[in-house]
Amino acid sequence: MRTIFLLKQYLQGFNFRLCISLLCLFSSSLQAQFKIGGIEYAGILWGENEFLDPEFYQDGSLARSEQDFIVAAGRHWKGPPPPSKASFEYQGKKIDNCGNFNNEAVALLQTADPAKRATAISMLEAGVRFDPSFFAFRYNLGRAYHIEKNYQKAVLQFEYAIAEVPQYYRTYIHLGVLYELLNEQIQAVIYYKKAVERNQFQTEALVLLAEHYIKTDLKNRANIYIKKALSIDQNSPDAKLGLARLEIMGGRDYYAYKILRNTDLYDDQGKKRPYNKKFHFFFAETASKIGDYVTAAKEYEELLKYPNDPFFSEFSLKIIERRRDLARRFAEIKAADEEAEKEQQ
Repeated sequence: MRTIFLLKQYLQGFNFRLCISLLCLFSSSLQAQFKIGGIEYAGILWGENEFLDPEFYQDGSLARSEQDFIVAAGRHWKGPPPPSKASFEYQGKKIDNCGNFNNEAVALLQTADPAKRATAISMLEAGVRFDPSFFAFRYNLGRAYHIEKNYQKAVLQFEYAIAEVPQYYRTYIHLGVLYELLNEQIQAVIYYKKAVERNQFQTEALVLLAEHYIKTDLKNRANIYIKKALSIDQNSPDAKLGLARLEIMGGRDYYAYKILRNTDLYDDQGKKRPYNKKFHFFFAETASKIGDYVTAAKEYEELLKYPNDPFFSEFSLKIIERRRDLARRFAEIKAADEEAEKEQQ
């Protein structure tokens, strides 16, 4: 099968067809892949930059939110998801649309409120019991367990998600991150490499591989993956972050700061590029080290906008908040000192 590409971050043409015994949505059979014009396609994605006749799209579609949850929609990502052919009960309420139920859970997860997150997990667990084959339920439940630091449960959900949709590369990225957190480095590398195999047009998995080798002090190996990422997209924020990490590793914080400062997070159309949110952390750290506390505070604040990001499995939200507050305080002190110097001249 040809390389799969996540065009505009959408899960394009998702095949909502599920096991006939479950009847969660609307079709009567499970078709994992099919051919159009002699080319084999996965049910979830079209090929890179392929715009096909609307007749080839299913009635339901899935999209990836900025916080990396999967939300359901209607045909061509417009309108509500299609109704289910069967229903189930959740806390005394009849659920007859799995897509809407999933989206309600995602809305709760994205608030980053612990109580609402617990409710969302309960909803997704009920959804999985009703229809174990619905990819969105599995993926989002894996993300929720990860946020809760329940890593083993998260791994299990992502493994199930892969069984349903083996083509989607981000599932492998999440498994790589989880296995690193579980200190199973060999498994982490395997899954990062699988992510690269399934989407050779994205750079995040390559940079995660580079970061793994940076942590293990294998700079030359890390450099290979960073160069490969740059060959795919020389403007990729992830690839630029990889370069900055090498500079930091060599004790050259100012050069790392310059690389990150000159990285554009928006494409030529003004749309925000997909990138690993660690970018803001390392930009803030290097800015702080060279005395640019205004930038440091700004970047810490930007990072805090993504409380559900896997980054916060490694760093406490409270620690980042304290670093932001310190950067703001140092920025005020520095500004006051500079003003005092001007008055003395």
